[in-house]
Amino acid sequence: IAVGSTAIMVPEIPCDVDSVCKKIEATRKTGKHHFIIIVAEGVDKKVSDIAKEIEEKTGVESRATILGHVQRGGNPTVRDRVMASYMGNAAVELLNKGIGNRVICYQNGKIVDMDIYEALQMNKPFDIEGYRVADAISL
Repeated sequence: IAVGSTAIMVPEIPCDVDSVCKKIEATRKTGKHHFIIIVAEGVDKKVSDIAKEIEEKTGVESRATILGHVQRGGNPTVRDRVMASYMGNAAVELLNKGIGNRVICYQNGKIVDMDIYEALQMNKPFDIEGYRVADAISL
């Protein structure tokens, strides 16, 4: 949503390069000349192959860029910095008590800790509403 992507390819929603190309062509008709296609980890094709196929089918110069973890998040906000301070403090307090193997979390308005193995087993649900909004405003 924040970057104004033209299409998002995720393993949770069926999407192929042909449908992305159709969306690029439809968006071109609005006067747009630059397109961002987000490809999540877990999509069954390599991002470089997707870029090449898009370029071949649409004639739009396409490049694959693989962002590192730092680039994905953008600049931290004031809230991010304050939250990091609270969470870091909570982690240090646990370590001072001799408690390890915990993950610091923000749940229901509070900083809490939980077992690291429990946290690793948790499934994060796919944000279908966010996906729907991004798709709706992409043209």
